[in-house]
Amino acid sequence: MPIVFPLDLRRVEVTGDDRVRYLEDVTSQALASAPPGTVHGALYLDVHGAPQAMFDVAVLPDRLALLVPADAEAVVVEQLGGRTFLLDARFAATDHVVVALRDDDDGAVARAAGLHARTGRCHPGGDVLVIGRDGGVDVVGPTGAVEGAVTALLDAGATRGDATDAERWRIAAGQPAWGVEVTSPHLPEELGLLPTHVHLAKGCYPGQEAVARMWMLGRPRRRLARVAVHGEVAPGWEAGSGRRKVRVTSLAPDGGEALAFVPGDVEVGATLPEDGDHEGGPHVEVVALVGDTATPPGADPDVTRRRDRR
Repeated sequence: MPIVFPLDLRRVEVTGDDRVRYLEDVTSQALASAPPGTVHGALYLDVHGAPQAMFDVAVLPDRLALLVPADAEAVVVEQLGGRTFLLDARFAATDHVVVALRDDDDGAVARAAGLHARTGRCHPGGDVLVIGRDGGVDVVGPTGAVEGAVTALLDAGATRGDATDAERWRIAAGQPAWGVEVTSPHLPEELGLLPTHVHLAKGCYPGQEAVARMWMLGRPRRRLARVAVHGEVAPGWEAGSGRRKVRVTSLAPDGGEALAFVPGDVEVGATLPEDGDHEGGPHVEVVALVGDTATPPGADPDVTRRRDRR
C-alpha cells in the first residue's frame, strides 16, 4: 500500500552564474550538461575518496536545489559554500521540509494527487518541488505547502507513515544512509554508490584518483549488501575476522533484513560468517550487493581493468 513518511533532509539552494561549474569542479557527478528538470546524486569527497557530504542535485532553470541529509547541511553550506573563491555560486539553507511517497510503483496515487514525476526528473507542483523516485516521489517545500500535498496524497489512497516506515523502506531498497553506512573511510564503490552518485568518465575533482584507482586497479575489500537475518542481531553486530568480517549497520524494524558490510568477494546467497562458524548462532545471508553493476555511468566497456585480468 502506498505510504507517505517524512525524510530528514534539508533543501539548500545554489544560485549564481557559476553554480553548475562550481559543483562540476568539486563533486563526483557530471553536472555540466545536466538539463533542467533532472535529478542527480553527488558526493563531496576528501582527497582520499572518503565522503564528506552526499546530496541530490535537482537542476532547475535558475538555480540548483540540493537535498542534503540534515547532518551534512553545515558541511555543504559552510565548506562548499565558503570555498567558491571568485566563482559566482551562492549557497543558502532553507526551512523547507521533505516527505516521501513510496510503494506507489504504478504512480496512481501520485497522479491522482497531481504530484507525479518520472524517476530522475523534477518539476514544480504549485508551491512544492516534486522529485521522481523509484516507487514514488519526494515532495519538497515550505511546511504548509508540503502538508497540503500530504493531504492530497492521503485523499488519493496513501497511508501516513513515520520514521520507522522510512527506515524499513530504505533498507528494503538497499539505500545507504549518511552517517550510518556513508562514513569515512568507506569509498563510493564499497558503498554501492557508483551507479547513482559518481560518473567515472569525469576527472579532476577531490577524491577522483582514489575512486578511479579502486575501479581500475584494485578490488573493494568490503561491499555493502542487503542481507537476510537469521537469529538476533543489532546494528554493530560483527562476526568473522579480518577481511572475512561481516558487520551489520542498519536493521529493519522487524529484524528480518539488514544492511551490512561483507567481504568484497562474496556472492549473492553466501552465508556469513563463513564455513559454518555461526554454529547455529546468528548469521546473515547475502540477498543483494548494493550498486552491483559492471557498467556504472562513465565506465568504458572497451577498457580492460587490472582486476579483470586476475
